[in-house]
Amino acid sequence: MKKVFTTVLVLVVGLGLTAGFIMEDPFGSKNTNSADTRQIGNNPVHVSYGTPVYTDNFDGANDTTALRTRGYKIYQNSVPLGITFWFQGNETVFPAYNGPTTGYVGANFNATSGAGQIDVWMVTPKVTGGGIQAGDSLYFYSRTSTGSTWPDSIRVMYSTSDSTISGTWTELGRFLVSAAGTWEKRGFRAPSASANGRFAIRYTVANGGPSGSNSNYIGIDALTIERSGGAPPTLTYPTTICSYGPLPASPLGRWAHASAILGDTLYITGGYLDNATTGSTNVQRYNINTNTFSVGTPLPSALSGHSLVKAGDALYLMGGGSTVSTAGTLCYKYTPATGWTSIAPLPGGRSGHGAVNWGDSVIFVMGGPYSAPATTVYYYRIASNTWGTSSPNLLARRTAAYGIVGNKLFIMAGYNAAFTKNVQIGTIGANASTITWASGPNVPMSKTGSSRPGGVGLGNRFYFVTGEVSPAPGTCDSIFIFDADANSWLPTVLTGRGINGASSNYWEAVDAFVTGSNKGKILISGGSLTGATNPGLVTIQVDPCSVTNIGNLETPASYSLSQNFPNPFNPVTKISFALPKSGLVTMKVYDILGKEVATLVNEVKNAGSYTVDFNGSSLSSGMYFYKISVDGFNDVKKMMLLK
Repeated sequence: MKKVFTTVLVLVVGLGLTAGFIMEDPFGSKNTNSADTRQIGNNPVHVSYGTPVYTDNFDGANDTTALRTRGYKIYQNSVPLGITFWFQGNETVFPAYNGPTTGYVGANFNATSGAGQIDVWMVTPKVTGGGIQAGDSLYFYSRTSTGSTWPDSIRVMYSTSDSTISGTWTELGRFLVSAAGTWEKRGFRAPSASANGRFAIRYTVANGGPSGSNSNYIGIDALTIERSGGAPPTLTYPTTICSYGPLPASPLGRWAHASAILGDTLYITGGYLDNATTGSTNVQRYNINTNTFSVGTPLPSALSGHSLVKAGDALYLMGGGSTVSTAGTLCYKYTPATGWTSIAPLPGGRSGHGAVNWGDSVIFVMGGPYSAPATTVYYYRIASNTWGTSSPNLLARRTAAYGIVGNKLFIMAGYNAAFTKNVQIGTIGANASTITWASGPNVPMSKTGSSRPGGVGLGNRFYFVTGEVSPAPGTCDSIFIFDADANSWLPTVLTGRGINGASSNYWEAVDAFVTGSNKGKILISGGSLTGATNPGLVTIQVDPCSVTNIGNLETPASYSLSQNFPNPFNPVTKISFALPKSGLVTMKVYDILGKEVATLVNEVKNAGSYTVDFNGSSLSSGMYFYKISVDGFNDVKKMMLLK
C-alpha cells in the first residue's frame, strides 16, 4: 500500500510541474511572507495632479469579466498561455492601496506556464467627451509583495487607434515593481491626442511562469487619467552646446576604455592609459555632485576594448582583453559593497563591442570582435546569470555607437574594412531572443563615415557623438540627434565639444543622466585621435539653457519617493524624491519604534527632482523608516543600516 501511495504522489507532483502549478492558490505569491499591514496613513487618499477624466479605484469586482464590462480590453499574449489573466486582489499577499483590502487588480506568475513569457495587457477604457488630449497623463499605484526577489516588471503603452495588441503602440516607459512594502505611484504622459486613444498597463516578463526566475505577483490600484491643461510645450534645440561650466581634468587620459553611471558616480574603467600599449586595471570615479575624482576598486585584470553597463544597483563588465584586439569572454559584476565578482562568461569572445541594459533584466552585447567583426548578438539574463543568442544584426562592424531607446537597439557607424555611417535599429520582441532588425536613415554627415564614435539614448532620442571621420581631415566635433519616435534625424547639429571636440575612441565612454533641474546631461570621458589621449571630461547640456525639458524628460508629472541607495548602507545613503510643483517639503527618519531620529528636509522646494544624503554614523544597526510629506502627499519607505 505504501508503494502505491508513493507512486501516486510522484505522479501528482509531476503533473503539477508539467501544468505549471507550484502552489495551491493560483492567485497567490511565491513569497512565504505573511500579509502586509495597510500602508502608512490607513486608507490613504489618492492624490490628483490635474483634472481626472477617468478614475477607477478598483473597489468592486476586478476579475477579467468585470474589467471588460467596465470597458477595459483584457488580453493574454503569453506564449505558452497560463491559467490567470488579471484577477481580484489577494489580501493574504498584501492589502489594497485604499478601499476594501481586496480592492485592487492582481496578476502573477501563473499568467504563463513553465518558464514561458508572461505578457498580459490591461487596456484602459475610452475617455468620453473627445478621447485623449496631448499631455493627458495616466497615473496608478503598483507594488509586489514585501521583499520579493523576483524582478517583476511593467511596461506602459499608448495607442491612438484603439488598437488590439497586434496594432500600433508606443511604449511610454517601463519599470521594476517595488518590493519595498508600500504602494508606489507612477505617471506616464500621452504623446499625442486621439479620440480613440488608450493607455495599456502591460505585465510582461521574460522567463516568467511558475518555474521561471523573473516573475512573482503584482498589484495595480487607484488608477486615473488626468488632464493638466493641454499638451506640453514644444521644444526648440540649440545650435551650439550650452555650457555647464568647467570640469576638473581627470588624473589620467585614456582610450579603448568603458564608463557607466551608478548612483551619483561615473565609473571610468581600463583602457590604454596615456601612451601605454596594453590595457589597464585602473578605475577612476567621478562624483557628479561634488565634481571630484577619486580612485576606484581596480579591475580583476588589465582590460581594454570591453563594455560597461549599469543595470539595477550594479555595473556589468563584458569581455575585452589585454589589448583592444584581444577578444575576451570574462564578465564581471560590480557593486560598491562587494567590488568586482565573476559572472557567467560570454558565449564568444568580444572586444570593440557595446552593451546596453533593457529593463534592468536583460543586457544585450552587440558588435565586435575588434579583429573579425560578426553579426552575432548575445543577451544576458541578470536574474538567472545565463547567456543566449538573439537575432543577428544586419552588418558586421566594430567600434560603433551602441545604445537603446525604449525597446529599440541602435548600432550606428563604426568600422569593418571601411568607415561607415550606416544605421541599424533592432526592435526587441516579447522575448530577448527575438530582435527585428531594420536599416535606419544614415547618420546625416557629409563624410563617408565615422569610426570609433560614441552614443547614448536619453528620453526619446539617441545622441550620436562623432568619432574620427573619413576622408581627411579626420576631425569632427558634431553631435547628431535621432528622434526614435519619428525614426528620423533632427535638423539641428550640436557643435563645440571643447577639449574632446575633435576626438575619437569612446564607443563605450559616452553616458547621460538627468540633472536635479530635469535637464539632460551627457558626459564623455577620455578618447584620442592621433595617439595622444585626452584627459578630463566633456560635459554637454543637450536641451535649451532656458527650458527645463528634453524630449519626454520634463518636470516630474507626479510626486514620488525613491528607495534609498545603497540599501543596506553603512553609514551614508542617498534618498531621491520628485515634486511636480513647489511646496513645503518635510522628510524625517524614524527608528523601528517610531521615534524621530533625523530631519533631512524642512523647506520649500521648487518643482524638480532632488537627492539628499542620510548619515547614520551615530545610530545603531537596524531597520529605519523615512517619510516625506508635501502638499497632501505622504510616503514612507524602509531602509537598513548595517555596521
